[in-house]
Amino acid sequence: MTAALYLSRACLRRDAAVRALLPLLLADSERSRHPGHHLVWSLFAGDANGRRDFLWREMEQPGAFLILSKRPPMNHHHLFKIDEPKPFAPMLMAGDRLCFSLRANPVVRRRGLTRDRSVKHDVVMDSLRAHPRGERAEHRFDAMREQGFAWLERQGAKAGFSVEENDIRIDGYRQHRIARKGAADMTFSTLEFDGVLEVRDPVAFLAGVARGFGAAKAYGCGLMLMRRA
Repeated sequence: MTAALYLSRACLRRDAAVRALLPLLLADSERSRHPGHHLVWSLFAGDANGRRDFLWREMEQPGAFLILSKRPPMNHHHLFKIDEPKPFAPMLMAGDRLCFSLRANPVVRRRGLTRDRSVKHDVVMDSLRAHPRGERAEHRFDAMREQGFAWLERQGAKAGFSVEENDIRIDGYRQHRIARKGAADMTFSTLEFDGVLEVRDPVAFLAGVARGFGAAKAYGCGLMLMRRA
């Protein structure tokens, strides 16, 4: 069985005290254009050597986040208004159809020419490398759709769900660059997936949701939101 999970909604407070602190809190994160990374992680601060045990996604409302975690978020600094965390334990059966939304960093692994281990590549750019640079823009939409759907199918094969191409919308391709002190910038891309899936194996599916899908989970990717179709 999947370990107990909590689904929480956290919104930055709008009072004057928090607004006054935000420029200091976001000083580094503004360079990376990813302030949510620092803010959400502050809700799970504790063991410096601990592993991330939560997924999150920034919502359309600025400063609002949905969080799926193995422990309730702790609002030590009182920067957030957090709704009471709800146990996440949907009762699912094989054949259930779910509407879902997923912001993901879809990647494939390729062995590098000078490296002993494989390297992660954005599925869209990996496909576009087959075209001359001057022609890539005209092929980007098709690559986004075809490679994005193929990636989602692979996720479903591992995580107990299936999708039909006509039931899925794929768009919102974006590339991100995260500045890091003392290290090369981190780059990753995101795609937005929305549509309907069918549950094949409820246990495997919920375990997949708990793990998250794709890479860059620390930066707000991989959390699948769903409701019954």
